[in-house]
Amino acid sequence: MALRAMEFAGAWYPRDAAACERHIRDWWREAPAAPSAAAAAPAAWLGVAPHAGWVYSGALAAQTFQALAGAADAASAVQLAIVLGGHLRPSDPIVAMLEGEWETPLGALPIHGGFRDELTPLRPLRLETAQRHVADNSTELQLPFVRYAFPAAELLPLRVPPGPLALALGQRLAEYLERTGLRAVAVASTDLTHYGPGYGFEPRGRGAEALRWVREENDPAFIAALESGEAQRVLDVSQRCQNACSAGAVAAVAELARRHGLRFQTLGYATSADGRPGESDTFVGYLAGVYR
Repeated sequence: MALRAMEFAGAWYPRDAAACERHIRDWWREAPAAPSAAAAAPAAWLGVAPHAGWVYSGALAAQTFQALAGAADAASAVQLAIVLGGHLRPSDPIVAMLEGEWETPLGALPIHGGFRDELTPLRPLRLETAQRHVADNSTELQLPFVRYAFPAAELLPLRVPPGPLALALGQRLAEYLERTGLRAVAVASTDLTHYGPGYGFEPRGRGAEALRWVREENDPAFIAALESGEAQRVLDVSQRCQNACSAGAVAAVAELARRHGLRFQTLGYATSADGRPGESDTFVGYLAGVYR
């Protein structure tokens, strides 16, 4: 079976299996315990995770996957892990891989091909293979977490443009999962505001005020759109505020969540400037959360 090779391992996350697993295990232990009032909360199966290098956002991504994994027996029963990435324009096609395997440091993930008939009517569409594809961190950075958390799952990797196709894809996924009865999890991969001269986006200048604005105003506007339960609002806010790099992925999962009556819950938020001495002029926001 054709194997798609890792392209960000060794730089954005560890290539060595032991190091990769050690990071995830450490973050699993460090994730904050759920409040006692939430002890009876239903299990989560839809989430949002960041996709920067693990040194910046790995701990947040781990929070999302730990919440989705829940109990060990539940995690082992997951049959399908849907990872939705982005870095696309509204006019771009959905990008999908529907055959082969995808390499991770912890072992290969078999690709799920059963969604083909539901996906192909959505146009434009570009199908990738192990040999013909475009490297993109929004999907690949999630895969070691998928392999660790859901060892029996097949992978359905999709990149989603931030436009009407995102909502149509969310509807198709909902119908497919209802029809097949597959036990699934789905993760939308996005980072939030990319601020500073490195990204050509400086509406509040530089320094402490710019960082405050992103943390307290611009990124919270996107989180509020998620909490509204309106997938179209996710797209509208991201376009207006430039506060998500892969809003199509999030909108697709938001539409899937809406059809199941689930609401977004933030697990954690940070920026790449956190923990640095002084202020950085170029930084990115990161979000972890699930739908319950």
